[in-house]
Amino acid sequence: MQRILIVDDDRDLCFLLNRFLMRKGYQVTVIYSGTEAMQHLVENEPDLLISDLGLGDIDGITLLNKAKELYPNLPVIIITGFSDIKLSALAMRQGAFDYVMKPLLPEQMLLSVQDALESRKRGAAAPGGYFDEKDTREYYFWGSSDASRKLIRQVHLVAPTNHNLIIYGEDGTGKRALAHEIHKLSKRSHLPFVMLNAASVPAKHTSVYLFGRLAETGGVMQEEEGLLDQVNGGTLYIANPQELPIEIQQKLLQCIRKREWTREGSDQQIEMDIRFFASSNTLLWEAARKAVLLEELYHRFNEFTIHIPPLRERKEDIQELANHFLKMNNDALGTNSKGLTPEATAVLGQYTWHDNIRELKNFIQKASLQCSGHYIGIECLPAEISRAGSLLQED
Repeated sequence: MQRILIVDDDRDLCFLLNRFLMRKGYQVTVIYSGTEAMQHLVENEPDLLISDLGLGDIDGITLLNKAKELYPNLPVIIITGFSDIKLSALAMRQGAFDYVMKPLLPEQMLLSVQDALESRKRGAAAPGGYFDEKDTREYYFWGSSDASRKLIRQVHLVAPTNHNLIIYGEDGTGKRALAHEIHKLSKRSHLPFVMLNAASVPAKHTSVYLFGRLAETGGVMQEEEGLLDQVNGGTLYIANPQELPIEIQQKLLQCIRKREWTREGSDQQIEMDIRFFASSNTLLWEAARKAVLLEELYHRFNEFTIHIPPLRERKEDIQELANHFLKMNNDALGTNSKGLTPEATAVLGQYTWHDNIRELKNFIQKASLQCSGHYIGIECLPAEISRAGSLLQED
């Protein structure tokens, strides 16, 4: 039975969520404070952590970081209010698997729980792991705007090459999915695509996690494989490489120069053939100038660059993206939403998407569950967006 730890100071919400998940066959532990949860995690590893972003004593991001330090492979779902979207994006950068907005809808919560637990099986909840096509289809969708067409041209230009690549974009714009799309169109498509979120790997584990080690177990020296073993021959996608400790950057740079690496505690050289993708929401050249990213490592990555524009600059894509996510929900939940009303579409076009495509996906999922009709109107959208609709109608 899969074990879920729920941490929230809202006892009523915990009671309802606990009862719902237990009925679905999960073993649930509920804790009402962040401090107590941190103590519990030291002695107990759950299969999934669900935490409110705003706990009474500590914030959910602090708990997330502690959980990731103890168990790098643990998926974490953050519960958040509408006003905390920017903090939710920060939690995603720190390694959260997903965030779910209040008020919680049981079906939406269940989908997120199932996806998180499935990702743990595949290894994708870890800072590095394999991703299949399902991950990309559910997250990213090409629109027909000029910006989307430019992205498509760039993808098809760089994919067949062996160039390393930097992808820039705000949180939630689809950097990982774009990287995966390029990998799928490359000559390495039959080989692994692995992600390393540099910001979410505890510094003391990074070297062994990346390079593996030669260690004594039961009096016998055994090799433990690292991330480079998993990805060798394929593509390694590093989110926020400037977050890697400098000594790890130096070692990685040496590996790229020599096309080989050695495990911790070993002097045996392993031949390396890896294509590197890096991504960030800030310019990595600035990180190099500030000496938090090695300049040569930056240049090794920067053989080609793609900028993904934020959703507010490609509003022509919003309706297509919304319909795509509606179809996903129909397939997953057996619903029959046919689209958005013109009024709802207009409102979505006026909204500033703080977390971009990821936020739109979350909103559409919630709206499709709340709406009983075939078409989603303004009344089905979150209150803050509905208010924007009221202002639009007054104008």
